[in-house]
Amino acid sequence: DGTLVVTLDRLPLNALSAESLEEGATLLAETAEAPPEAGLVLTGANGVFTAGVDIKQAADADHEMRRRLFWGINDFCAALMRLPCPVVAAVTGHAIGAGGIVAIAADWTLIADTELKIGLPEAKAGLPFPQIPQIIMEYGLSPVWHRRLALTSVLYGAKESIEAELADELVPADEIVDRAVTRAQEMAAQPAFVEIKANMRRQAWQDIDTVYAERDAS
Repeated sequence: DGTLVVTLDRLPLNALSAESLEEGATLLAETAEAPPEAGLVLTGANGVFTAGVDIKQAADADHEMRRRLFWGINDFCAALMRLPCPVVAAVTGHAIGAGGIVAIAADWTLIADTELKIGLPEAKAGLPFPQIPQIIMEYGLSPVWHRRLALTSVLYGAKESIEAELADELVPADEIVDRAVTRAQEMAAQPAFVEIKANMRRQAWQDIDTVYAERDAS
């Protein structure tokens, strides 16, 4: 009924490789050119949302692969932030690192009422946040939760994620995608949604543009 459902599906934990990040960024950028009438839902297969950037690929990476991973996550997150239509994250399972960033970037985030962990453990993993995820945290989190999540690497359960500003709604696992589609359609039905979203995100979009302008100038 007009909602695009995009599923992360890369066994075993939907970890984000350079290739999948580039594919995802391209898909989202193309979607922004012709937004789905009733919004977009981003979810994960295999009982997981995403375990974040592929740690094995990162550990074995040469300079070029590290560059691809770094800009891959930047490009994916930037394309997600720039989507003008409603974006709903359906967090089906563990959402670590980049998974937590996606949850914050969405317009509405549902989380499955199951045994899962969600958070931003980049400090513990020795992986400083790229620029665009930093902008997303500044845009989407209060200063207190930004500090707590970014500096402690604490992972939260599904119920705790609501207080931690990582999710908006706790739902049964077997209903999460259907509920996410409903939420996307409800938001899209509001005549002023696109304009209000643009006004709310204007500063974040400008900050993202600055990141790319500085990269291109260097």
